[in-house]
Amino acid sequence: MSIRLVDIHKSFADKQILQGFSLEVQEGETMALIGQSGVGKSVALKHIVGLLIPDSGEAWVDGERVTELSRSELYELRRRVGYVFQFAALFDSMSVGENVGMGLRRIPGMTEEEIRERVREALALVDLAGFEERYPAELSGGQKKRAGLARAIATHPKYVLYDEPTTGLDPVTKTVIDRLILRMKDELGVTGLVITHDMEDAYRIADRIAMLYQGKVRFVGTSDEIRRSEDPVVRGFIEGRPELIGEDV
Repeated sequence: MSIRLVDIHKSFADKQILQGFSLEVQEGETMALIGQSGVGKSVALKHIVGLLIPDSGEAWVDGERVTELSRSELYELRRRVGYVFQFAALFDSMSVGENVGMGLRRIPGMTEEEIRERVREALALVDLAGFEERYPAELSGGQKKRAGLARAIATHPKYVLYDEPTTGLDPVTKTVIDRLILRMKDELGVTGLVITHDMEDAYRIADRIAMLYQGKVRFVGTSDEIRRSEDPVVRGFIEGRPELIGEDV
């Protein structure tokens, strides 16, 4: 089973963002999706959980076509697919524990004690044990990212989507987040799709790397394969050489 995006087209007003985007994330792997800012990486991600509907094309998760799911089936899908938002997206008026437990309260039959235990478990996995009563304003940037990750894994998802999880972090904290992403794979068996424009992150965490360019996947391969690529667009991005890409950045 896997995540598959097939020939996705998506535009906003008269701006074409995705123009035949196709990608498969295989079960058990961590894939990095790279590309310049504004090319549509987050747009692609949101189709997987039904936050966006494609103009044409199909999004599939474990053999289910996302656009054909009922509301209740979509909620069930979102329990299987955790989502880590770019800026953590924590609610300031809620404690860390309440933020992490949000998705659990939509699961029928879960008791308050079961929710509290899941919250404790998720926070421990991201090294935030004992932070349940704190509020987002009391957290550092890295701690907010970790709390966002705890919320994503609290429902015991099969997949986790990470939308630029290290943006705005210092190098040490970035490494901490990358190690947590690897821990999610190793300890929980999570399949991951990570959006990033940071090649250090991509090399550190990904089994395979895909590059989005002009609305389509330009490249898919391992770290070694992308380093050896002779495609000037790929080389221009990974080496930071805009003259090879041939467009304004």
